[in-house]
Amino acid sequence: MENTTEWIKYRDEVCYPIEKFLLGYSVQNKERLISAIISNAFLNEKVEFEQLKKIPVDTSFETMGDFVLDFVIFDHFAMREHYTSKEIDDFRQFYGGNKTLHWFSKNCLHLQNFILWGPDERAQKKWDHSTTTMLADRFEMVIGVIYLERGVDAVKDFLRKQKFFEEIDKNKENLQ
Repeated sequence: MENTTEWIKYRDEVCYPIEKFLLGYSVQNKERLISAIISNAFLNEKVEFEQLKKIPVDTSFETMGDFVLDFVIFDHFAMREHYTSKEIDDFRQFYGGNKTLHWFSKNCLHLQNFILWGPDERAQKKWDHSTTTMLADRFEMVIGVIYLERGVDAVKDFLRKQKFFEEIDKNKENLQ
């Protein structure tokens, strides 16, 4: 049986970079955060701690993050000016679309550096493949974790801190 203290230290070390450099705070449920940043390919390899294999990649965080992100996008535009429902839906589709989220995750957050990839994924830089949505999916999972940890206001703060709308607006031409 593995040493629980060593596992906790390892788990905390895995979470530390994303907590320190992206979130700005320590999460309460570290396994939830690991679920958002671990790839199945990583789990197919020999891992240092078997506890990692007990943390499933929970795609419900992706669905939750997608809905929360949609709400924040609606809220962002609805509070600024008067837009038609069609315009707000267009904003939601653009700002919350996989292409946009992938670009933001890769180029602004550098999320690929925080994910526990399998060796082949890392060697092939799977996140650079033009058809992948890996980073967009992981971004939505992180949004889901933030929401569960601290609520929708924390998601808004995170996006504000990361200049989500501003960075996307600066690169809008390349993303359409």
